Amino acid sequence: MPTLTGAIIRQQLQYDLIGKDSQRGITLSYGWLANQCGHAMLGFVPTHLVYYVLTHWFCVSNAAPKAAIGVALFWVAFETYNVIKPLQKQKGQTAAFPPDWKNIIYDTATDLGFFCAGAMAAGLLLGYRHWMLGVFVVVALLLRKPTHYWYQTKMYQQAAEYPIQFRLNQWDGPMDPEDEQAVRAFASITESGYHLLITGAYKSGKTSLGVALANEFSIRHQPCKYLTAVKLFGLFAEAETDTPKVPTRIWTWRKASFLVIDDINTGLPDDPDMITPAIFLRHMQHPELGELNKKAL
Repeated sequence: MPTLTGAIIRQQLQYDLIGKDSQRGITLSYGWLANQCGHAMLGFVPTHLVYYVLTHWFCVSNAAPKAAIGVALFWVAFETYNVIKPLQKQKGQTAAFPPDWKNIIYDTATDLGFFCAGAMAAGLLLGYRHWMLGVFVVVALLLRKPTHYWYQTKMYQQAAEYPIQFRLNQWDGPMDPEDEQAVRAFASITESGYHLLITGAYKSGKTSLGVALANEFSIRHQPCKYLTAVKLFGLFAEAETDTPKVPTRIWTWRKASFLVIDDINTGLPDDPDMITPAIFLRHMQHPELGELNKKAL
């Protein structure tokens, strides 16, 4: 199974930091970096503003640490509310696929770390205190592990090439109880060799459900890939490459642990099957790569 080595992560960092987004767009990993820079600035800038108000309007002494602590506590309260409010709203509701609250809380704690780091950095500039430096260093050290985790998570998600960003708890379409159980069982598998066929009418949520399932595996740092059937037919004839390339060609579909094959048929009631099992097998059985394709699937 392919993994993200240090060399690949450094390659992604270079890709994200060097180059113009107006020319090539932004990646999920770049978006995460920009988001955390924004969180740090939301701690840094308000601390300066609060410090100015405390010193110039109220003549408060020792204003720098008070401003930094006040801003940090504000964001702690705000983010705590952001987590508690959805939990209260969900009480009494029977969601088919409940949110991964452990993952959400970890994300919130990471955001709070950047808020606090920005506030403490501003406090140090406005009025140096040894203890503030200690807090800043401790927060920075605590952020190392979650930063590594979340940056890799975004790399796993963008390498999968999903058409949308969608999680399993967001899927709210109608589903029979036995189908819900099958989806939950599939989402929790840890072994290879399983297949899940998602059928339904046109616009019944087949793509969303498939992407949501795969995205849960991406968040667990499993290599995934999303392809349409026609795109896969073309890739059946392409040999493997051992040279990973960021941001989306870190692994090929054959090396993915979870493969979503979309748009096999329209699902419209009067449309005949455009891709039958016989057509699929004919494309898969490439003269030179047929066995490799079969093994991958």
